[in-house]
Amino acid sequence: MSDLPNFPGDLTKYFASLNMLPAFPAVTALMETQKRNLAALTAANKLIFEGAQAITQRQVDVVRRQVADATEAARLLATTTNPQERTVLQTEMLKSAYEKSVSDLKEVEDLLRKSSAEALGLVHSRFLEAVDEVKAAVEKKA
Repeated sequence: MSDLPNFPGDLTKYFASLNMLPAFPAVTALMETQKRNLAALTAANKLIFEGAQAITQRQVDVVRRQVADATEAARLLATTTNPQERTVLQTEMLKSAYEKSVSDLKEVEDLLRKSSAEALGLVHSRFLEAVDEVKAAVEKKA
């Protein structure tokens, strides 16, 4: 019979008994590092998902506003019979629609940038911490 603990009862004890990582003696520390890594990735994914929800909601709001604006534009154009007035009205509406579209695009871009930066910041910080944890564990053995 083997002196190894029963697999898959306690994975920490099992991998520690295998002595697979001589440069990293504390398998428990390695497991804790990985738990923190997964927690950071989970938090980053949550931020990305929340950002995607915010962007989607904003895009829905923009489409609703654009449909309302188009309906109002059609109503105004239908009531204007003078060709010169109609042309002036069309150019004003075009300019307004363009300015709103550019503003909406900038807002969506800001939402995307913010959620991406927050998620990347979490992953970046956790990576640096993990490197320091591994280094400390290896130095501790030496």
